[in-house]
Amino acid sequence: MKNKKNILLIISITLIISLSLPLGFKTIDIANAQSSPCDNGPIMPSTASNTFPVILIHGYAESSNVWSTWEQLLSQNNIPFCTVSFHQSDDECGSAISHARDLAQIVQQVKSMTGQNKVNIVAHSKGGLDARVYLADTQTSDVANLIMIGTPNAGSPLADIFHNNDPCKPAVEDLRTNAADTTARQNTNTNYYTIAGECLAFSPFILEPNDEFVGVSSVESLPFSTSLGNTFHCHTSLLNQDEFRETQPILLDNR
Repeated sequence: MKNKKNILLIISITLIISLSLPLGFKTIDIANAQSSPCDNGPIMPSTASNTFPVILIHGYAESSNVWSTWEQLLSQNNIPFCTVSFHQSDDECGSAISHARDLAQIVQQVKSMTGQNKVNIVAHSKGGLDARVYLADTQTSDVANLIMIGTPNAGSPLADIFHNNDPCKPAVEDLRTNAADTTARQNTNTNYYTIAGECLAFSPFILEPNDEFVGVSSVESLPFSTSLGNTFHCHTSLLNQDEFRETQPILLDNR
């Protein structure tokens, strides 16, 4: 008898919660929430935001912590976001190919959780190469825009010079000027954008304006990408308000 009362109590509470939710609000089941690919980010149903969710991808030898400023700015603009790590492969030093495979799953999970049919991707440094490989290999129509910040789309001479002594492998091999991922083909279903950095502490090994690690011409080398301009920040400082301001109109445009 006591068990029956407990069951009735649980059912009653569930009904009260369900009836108190506003119409159109889509709850997320517990199993789905536990398998969230996001380190940080509000996973909101489509009725809670009119914008596509943004997947934030970190770069070479980085973690998802690099997006702390952007997380605040996206929240202030009511843009749902998902800051990710690559748990199925080496996160900070994994290859672009392995990260691309993980990304294919992450995109589907974020779409499912938000109820949206597309996502936007914003990537720093090598994260842009990971996303390019994913888009090229799948030719998916799930990504509306890819914004690459400080991405060495034509590689970096620094990786050519120092890769033998760099312990962050295989990631460093993807940054070389002859790396296969730098030639990943265009996905015509996605708009590609770039932001490059120029800083006073430039690298003398890169014979052009650069952000210490990546030359401006490398970032802007893709004939099918649109430059959103340059900021006067070094490579590790490229994820600030200036860069967000350049991307904001794209991230708020749900088309």
